[in-house]
Amino acid sequence: MAKAVTAPPNLAAVRLKRGISLQQIAEATKIGVRYLEAIECGQFGKLPGGLYAVSYIRQYARAIQVNESELLERYRHSSIIS
Repeated sequence: MAKAVTAPPNLAAVRLKRGISLQQIAEATKIGVRYLEAIECGQFGKLPGGLYAVSYIRQYARAIQVNESELLERYRHSSIIS
């Protein structure tokens, strides 16, 4: 398995470069495509709250092999600003 890389600003580009579709991630994680799209766009307010949001972000990061801690930090930072 490849090592997770730093979470880049353009998550969709990373996912596409790796040849992974949102549908594939949705099927593997049981997370709705609309939530996956929200994560990619940084629209964390569209995610369900609390532990669900954290879990969805972690699973998405693992699916595209980016640093989940950095992606979670973006989520936490966006929650503070909102």
